[in-house]
Amino acid sequence: MELAKIELARDDFDKRIGGGIPYGSLIVIEGEESTGKSVLCQRLTYGFLQNRHSVTYVSTQLTTLEFIKQMNSLDYVVNKKLLSGALLYIPVYPLIADNKKKDGFLKKVMETRAFYEKDVIIFDSLSSLIANDASEVSVNDLMAFFKRITALKKIIICTINPKELSEEVLTIIRSSATILIKTELFIFAGNIKNVAKILKYNMAPGTYQKNIVFRVEPKIGLAVEIASVA
Repeated sequence: MELAKIELARDDFDKRIGGGIPYGSLIVIEGEESTGKSVLCQRLTYGFLQNRHSVTYVSTQLTTLEFIKQMNSLDYVVNKKLLSGALLYIPVYPLIADNKKKDGFLKKVMETRAFYEKDVIIFDSLSSLIANDASEVSVNDLMAFFKRITALKKIIICTINPKELSEEVLTIIRSSATILIKTELFIFAGNIKNVAKILKYNMAPGTYQKNIVFRVEPKIGLAVEIASVA
């Protein structure tokens, strides 16, 4: 099985997740607001780029400048990757800032070829795009399209906030995922911690840790911890 490497010398996140990400994966990272979905995407993005994989990052949350500042704050510096074209960053925040539904979001996601020319495509967050779309494109069609893209040895990563979607839509997205990760907050030794729970991992390349406890620190980024989860 061919893997996209995400190894960084500063942490062992790649080992906790099985040594890398299998090509052909459709990864869904589900969690409520501020549980660590975006920082996982940012860590994965930097890991992919440092291991010579190309990335398209579609964000509903940050402008380009805000994204660069956020990555710099974690010491995930991507300025040269943006200039070289290894990283394509597409902010759609201005399009959904007024919270009014518009036609075309999902259609553009499926029709914009430039999104899928890179090795890895990240939608952060897909639930915001779905919630703000008024077109007739169904989530079933979108997931089927993602499956066709990943069959071309691509990796697609989507974040979703379950509060933004119906249970019916959530079920479709969850069942389509080859890797399903749920992010949560919990209290350990009096401190609030983040945990990424791997609920499903098809094609797992090796042994992986089902509950990955982590924290986020300035100039360090994602730091994996040794802690128990009840």
